[in-house]
Amino acid sequence: MIRVVTRLSRLALLAMGVAMPVAAMAETANTLPSFPIMTSDSSPLALGDGDKGRYRAIFSALRDQKWADAKAMTIALDTQDPMRALALSELYLAKGSPKVELFELLDLVNKAAWLPKADQLSRLAQKRGATILPTLPQIQKMVWLGAAPRREYVAAVKTDMLAQALAGQIQTFVKADNPVGAEALLGTGEVGLTPEGLTEVRQRVAWSYYIENDDANARRMATRALEARAGGDWAVQAHWTTGLAAWRQNDCRSAAPAFANVAALAGNTDMRAAGAYWASRAYMVCGQAEKVENYLKLAARSEETFYGLLARESLGMSLGATPVGSRFGPTEWQMLKGSPNARAAIALGAIGETARADEALRYQAKIGGTAQYDALIRLAGALSMPETQLWLAHNGPAGKQPDSFARFPAPDWRPDGGWRVDPSLIYAHTLQESGFRTNVVSSAGARGLMQVRPGTGSDMGLASADQLFVPSTNMEFGQRYLEALRDMSATGGLLPKVMAAYNAGPLPVERWNSEVKDKGDPLLFIESLPYYETRAYVNIVMRNYWMYQIQAKGDADCLTGMAQGMWPTFPNAKGVKLVRLSKADGRGGMNGGSD
Repeated sequence: MIRVVTRLSRLALLAMGVAMPVAAMAETANTLPSFPIMTSDSSPLALGDGDKGRYRAIFSALRDQKWADAKAMTIALDTQDPMRALALSELYLAKGSPKVELFELLDLVNKAAWLPKADQLSRLAQKRGATILPTLPQIQKMVWLGAAPRREYVAAVKTDMLAQALAGQIQTFVKADNPVGAEALLGTGEVGLTPEGLTEVRQRVAWSYYIENDDANARRMATRALEARAGGDWAVQAHWTTGLAAWRQNDCRSAAPAFANVAALAGNTDMRAAGAYWASRAYMVCGQAEKVENYLKLAARSEETFYGLLARESLGMSLGATPVGSRFGPTEWQMLKGSPNARAAIALGAIGETARADEALRYQAKIGGTAQYDALIRLAGALSMPETQLWLAHNGPAGKQPDSFARFPAPDWRPDGGWRVDPSLIYAHTLQESGFRTNVVSSAGARGLMQVRPGTGSDMGLASADQLFVPSTNMEFGQRYLEALRDMSATGGLLPKVMAAYNAGPLPVERWNSEVKDKGDPLLFIESLPYYETRAYVNIVMRNYWMYQIQAKGDADCLTGMAQGMWPTFPNAKGVKLVRLSKADGRGGMNGGSD
């Protein structure tokens, strides 16, 4: 449960980022969090060494095309063992395996219609002359259940070709840090644009002024963007730019309604929560405390977003869900023990046949009915199958909705050198970088779970790029890179800057230290980063980090601190420290008008 805040006065201080009576550098938790995944030897997830040896030998024989050996070992298994039927199905369908008689095919499907490959076996039997086929389980449709919210890139207005062309020209000046040149293009270029296109190109110029710290011109151009009265995502961005620029100018009376408009008009969940949270900050500075709680509650509705979590912390609200990883127990086993696919998945996972275990659990989700859905997600988590857990969390029976933590898998994996960095942080980056896909390769050549580049790995002692496809090795080099970024002067060991450097590299962060006018506020720093991808990345990975911390130990170290304008340091074995930085521009607090 997140720590409780009981008084509106404290709530207000959190909303506006004002210090409460805490030390300027407060140390938090004294141990790295752990994720309760598994189980004692008496658990249904535990498999004896004898069984493991027999199963490994069978699948090794199948891979080596030793068909007779594979069949002999498989037939020797207990007839009630689901691994017997599953191994036979693999044998009968394997390329190059001996022709199987029709009787054997029909016998297997009749006795094990639950098999993921039962339909293939039935089609093979039909080719062999079968006219009456066994009845297979009914497959229920799996529908998309949604993903954890994230800040989305605002797409160009596709219905206005003139605006697209002009936006491309504007972007050239934006990349050259020349908003004045970008604005000059609007003089003749605006002719013939639709209201939507006009809003887009003017807002692009407004944001260019903002990232160059020219807040007055940013507000002027954002106002011009809104004059087109087009509505839509680009208008929301114009309100957002107005709010941020006014906030930096200490003009809360203009910032508050601008952020409130974002909260009211944004179609993106994360953007709505951001608008509501910043509106609460601005209204508090303006002395309108009665509006603070309302906007915090609005932000808190989006409980899986960066700002939703900050708002819930400020309001003393819990997430109201027990972590998935700790909940595979007798109740879940009672639900699944009659499922051969679930029992086979446990055995397959124990011998490293993860792809086959994944197939078994996904198929069981399709034939097992809604009652088994939650238990299957928890089983995938307990078996340390994060890709499977994510798939089940995103796809399920119509009307089902997994709890919040289902979308944040925490497999029982370890870096080669052991944990030196908070596992929650490693998982947070991994979820964003690869979605726990071990073999993914980016267009830039980054590999594996944490998308480590071979060159970066080589600099830190990596012998072979292919090692990055091994989870424990990839996590080790991802951990080393995070530690290296922590120790660089560019980041100063501050967690949001380490996250930004992991995405954009340390050189841009070094430049942003002097170029971004963040007033010593970590939230303003994040929202003022020039790269859209990096702004979104820090937002998402920090949210992931908090969700993993809450899952592991019930709270998140730096939520309250960041709400007060404090910077979390990179977590070590003792947790994080919270550091207050001086305002970058040396000015005091806000007032009621622009300066």
